[in-house]
Amino acid sequence: MNNSPASAISHDRPNPTEAPGYVASLALVTITTALAYWGRHWLTQPDLVMLYLLPIMGVAYRFGQGAALATSAFSVAAFDFFFVHPYFTFSVSDSQYLLTFSILFVVGLVISGLMTRIRAQERDARERERQTDALYQFGRELLSTLDPGKVPDLILRHACRLFGGATSLWRIEAEGTLTLTAANPAGYQPPEDGLAVIRWCCEQQQAAGQGTPVFPDVAFTALPITTGRLAGAITIRFETRHPPGKGARPLLDAFARHASLALDRARLGEEAESAAVRVRTEEMRSTLLSMASHDLRTPLASITGAGTTLRDEGATLDNNEHAELLETICTEAERMERLITNLLDMVRLESGSCPLRLEWIPFEELIGAARVQLAKRYPEQPITMTIEDQAALIHVDPVLFEHVVVNLLENALKHATSDHPITWKLHMESNRVVIRIGDRGPGIPPGMEESIFEKFVRNAKPGVPGSGLGLAICRSVIQAHHGTIHALNRPRGGAEFRIELPQPDLPADLLPAANPDPPAQEKHTA
Repeated sequence: MNNSPASAISHDRPNPTEAPGYVASLALVTITTALAYWGRHWLTQPDLVMLYLLPIMGVAYRFGQGAALATSAFSVAAFDFFFVHPYFTFSVSDSQYLLTFSILFVVGLVISGLMTRIRAQERDARERERQTDALYQFGRELLSTLDPGKVPDLILRHACRLFGGATSLWRIEAEGTLTLTAANPAGYQPPEDGLAVIRWCCEQQQAAGQGTPVFPDVAFTALPITTGRLAGAITIRFETRHPPGKGARPLLDAFARHASLALDRARLGEEAESAAVRVRTEEMRSTLLSMASHDLRTPLASITGAGTTLRDEGATLDNNEHAELLETICTEAERMERLITNLLDMVRLESGSCPLRLEWIPFEELIGAARVQLAKRYPEQPITMTIEDQAALIHVDPVLFEHVVVNLLENALKHATSDHPITWKLHMESNRVVIRIGDRGPGIPPGMEESIFEKFVRNAKPGVPGSGLGLAICRSVIQAHHGTIHALNRPRGGAEFRIELPQPDLPADLLPAANPDPPAQEKHTA
């Protein structure tokens, strides 16, 4: 498609001058006469007459009927002057040549008419081809646009591309307010006296303005568009002051229909997206309520039972039983707190209302915080860490990433055996830090390497507590850090989770804090 303004629309403009056609006519007749005079000894009179038909056809095709008629007249005059006795005069000694002159002129007239018609048909065919191609490109780009908010700007950009000038898109809202949706170029607005024209176009759903019988004196054309429940209009101020020709009206109407369908599709897309969000919200709410009612029941029952026992039989209990019940209350309260924290974290991550506050923090601090939280529930599980110097500090949100470390460590502690330590390994690969945590438990069931990161998906191993939110929170937090997490089975048994996080260059003031010693392995007991 031609990208120049007004490339696919024509206007009714007067032809300022036809002088080039008459000049070309005289020149071609002169050249033809010279050739005929040079070959007069070999050519007969009918041959010479036929020779003069060539410039008539050429001028008729290129410059139109007026120049072709002039060429016919020049040809008759040249033939009479140079090739009819007496030579070099316009006198005619034989009256039969008058019929020859008449036939030559009439044939030239007919040829010029046919050539002019052919040229007009060719021009119309090319114009229709340009219009069809323009609408095709417009429709294809609309279909490939996934963002509904970009549709108005796309419509106006193509309107400027097709018709030139300036364009604007207006809509009448449900309360009757006329609103400017978009304009190209930015900031363009029709004159104030044109707002009434736009409102009339929106309300009556009829074209108005320049080139129409309604408000023909305004300096733009308003085309109606329909977008479902709301009505609107697109205004086009053409580059030229001449109104669009009749041949452009089908293109204007087709463009308005395309724009209406595009805006309607964008509106339906937004409504469908809103409906999908509402459905997901309801599903999330239903699932959270179901899960909360199920998983909170256990710790609440334990806390209620222990508290009731202390209240009713506290005087008869010895010190060990009293301490055990208190420990049960504290442990189950911490479990319930962890569950509620995971629920709230997942809601915040799903809603996008949890911005990152990135800091440089030693990874050992995150491990230490996780040990403190899980020490009472898993007091004797050994943990080993191997941390390269370059990975000693990681650039993460400490609060959010602490949840990742806690959830991954708790998941490993649930499935690990007491005779094999849980391993943490950190190293750098290019500009990414790689974190791996492994255990020697039963591993991941085949086919669940990706699904275990979905919400509320739990391992089928019986007797393992959990809500199925821990790994989902890990993936959400890591994706918010533009990282990746994968699960795989270790060759000699057990599961391993591999995290990759992009890392910026370490600031100069933190470089001395790096440990100059080679990577060391430390064993800790949680």
